[in-house]
Amino acid sequence: MTNQFERAIGYSQNWTEFISTGAFPFTPCSIINPENLATQLFSCASEKFTGCLDIEAHPHQHWSLYFCQGLICGGSGIHPRRSWLRQLYRYCPQLIDTTVNSSQPFPSHNYDTLAELVTQGKIRSEQMTEVVESYILEIFFDLIQHLEQISASSNWQLNYSQIPQAQMESTLVTLDVDEMWRQAVKLWRSWQSADLTDISPNLAPKALNPKQLQQQFSQMLYNNLSGLGGMNQTFKALQEETSDVTSDNLIASMDGNQTLRDLAVHLNRNLVLLTQPIMPYIRQGLVELIEVEDVSFSAVSLTKPDFSSPETPATPRESKSANPLIACIEDSSVDLLLMNHILTQTGYQFINIEDQEKALSILIEHKPDLIFLDLVMPIANGYEICSQIRRVSFFKSTPVIIVTGKDGIIDRTRAKIVGASDFITKPINKDKMLQALHTYLPKPPVNQFQDTSMFGDWYAQPPMQYSPM
Repeated sequence: MTNQFERAIGYSQNWTEFISTGAFPFTPCSIINPENLATQLFSCASEKFTGCLDIEAHPHQHWSLYFCQGLICGGSGIHPRRSWLRQLYRYCPQLIDTTVNSSQPFPSHNYDTLAELVTQGKIRSEQMTEVVESYILEIFFDLIQHLEQISASSNWQLNYSQIPQAQMESTLVTLDVDEMWRQAVKLWRSWQSADLTDISPNLAPKALNPKQLQQQFSQMLYNNLSGLGGMNQTFKALQEETSDVTSDNLIASMDGNQTLRDLAVHLNRNLVLLTQPIMPYIRQGLVELIEVEDVSFSAVSLTKPDFSSPETPATPRESKSANPLIACIEDSSVDLLLMNHILTQTGYQFINIEDQEKALSILIEHKPDLIFLDLVMPIANGYEICSQIRRVSFFKSTPVIIVTGKDGIIDRTRAKIVGASDFITKPINKDKMLQALHTYLPKPPVNQFQDTSMFGDWYAQPPMQYSPM
């Protein structure tokens, strides 16, 4: 029975060697929609199931999910090697660097390999958790999308197989089913809201007429973004000025070899905001979405990576030698987009935080060198968040700059009381931001991989939360 699991990456070989179908509370069943699947997943959690749930749509398409005491610990889905490789580039860049420097073939780094590296102290346990979490989120998202699109007469088959608890010794990462499903549903709703319901992120865009696409890109992009409410004239001019550079980056990447998910990692962009602007070109016949095969690890070139550069702003940094990382806590998508552009153009790394409730945990995870903090937000104001930041010992001396439309003496005084380092007023402009940055941080070196695309991550979340989309 092991053969059907050979293509899986996010699992331990030990788990599948002892799979059995002995008597236990679960029996094979059919599902026809995401709600059916969620019921089965939650049953696995409540019954503390240990084993494999195999989901078969048809003979050539199936997914596998592995459970340990009701918690998800691994799986396999569409393009399992592509997905696993994306997570390694995003969360374990040092593995890529080591392989490149030693000129050795790229290893698969499956679950067992990563667990061993954690044990050896070569990667952090948090990195392995991020890899597995983002990997499982992609599987959940794909399951939801496929189930939403199947006809009422179609039935997917679910089969359960037990694995003895003693064989789950390599299980270093276990994830809560309810939380993972909730995140996947949130990502799916964002995908639907963007009118992308029928577009699979596993398809690869290919520019059919790059020259004509180049000619149309600048004006169409400007028109699309000009329709966003609250955009000031400065931002419009900035967008128009940089649109040609953006088109070069994006069009060059649409070669039919990288999926939309691959491109999002390669360009360090939010998946929804990367995909939306491509859709008008697809309707015009300038770009087509094509199916691609999974990659082979032996064929991966790491000297010219397919998915992302070795370092991305969303990855916890291994050393302070990297360009300074700037965090922006802001509930305005337009302001985040503009700040992203200013900072990345100047060579800084950038992380957006739009979810105020998770702001502190994200800051602790990524440890930025400087924090821009909006004063007026719906859930918690900047004063409250600044006070929380200063209570964390690591951030005692981290510059925190309040950003607001207010500029009264009372506001400035209160900002100082809660520990703010400085205070800049809106509207956002490049000179103000850079003046504040250069007061507290050295200028970053020129970054040859600097991305000038305007499709910025409008929010930053714990791994995929990307993440992944």
